[in-house]
Amino acid sequence: MARLCYSGLAAVVLAWIVIGVSWSLNPWFDFLEHAFSDLGVPGEANYPWVYNYGLIATGLLVIVYAIYLYRWSTFKPEVLSSGLMLVAGIFLALIGIYPGGTRPHVFVSTWFFIQMDMALIPLMYSLWRNRGYGPGLAGLILALIAFPVYLLVEAVVGWPSVAAGEAYGIIIIDLAVIIAMAYQCRS
Repeated sequence: MARLCYSGLAAVVLAWIVIGVSWSLNPWFDFLEHAFSDLGVPGEANYPWVYNYGLIATGLLVIVYAIYLYRWSTFKPEVLSSGLMLVAGIFLALIGIYPGGTRPHVFVSTWFFIQMDMALIPLMYSLWRNRGYGPGLAGLILALIAFPVYLLVEAVVGWPSVAAGEAYGIIIIDLAVIIAMAYQCRS
């Protein structure tokens, strides 16, 4: 089971590989004009299955990490986080199942980011308060300010594109997962 702690890192790496490969297959993609989901739109993107199946696989890795987190948990906030993260993994997979241009796409993609942020807050809190892990406080602050900062940037200057906002969200998630794994994979 100890090796499953690395499923979080595997999800982080796979997500960026999927984005990078899909972007390279679609030279028309402009980070400052598009959404990452445009890379998975059938009929518009080249090889949309790379992006869509890649998100499904990444979602499955998030689910595996959530199961690991549940089994690793000894405090209630960690258990709560694992359940929220499991749902976030499902929503990430649903982005691949309902690609851009389908009716549920905006809902599942938006809810993935919200759900993941909700999952990271209790995890970071528990790492800091219950386990005495100092970097957990940085992760908690990061998770708490992520959405307000996103909204503030949108209100003040606006994100240059949906992809820029998505990249911000992905980076926040990645940093928090790495903070958590640095503790989990050593204990």
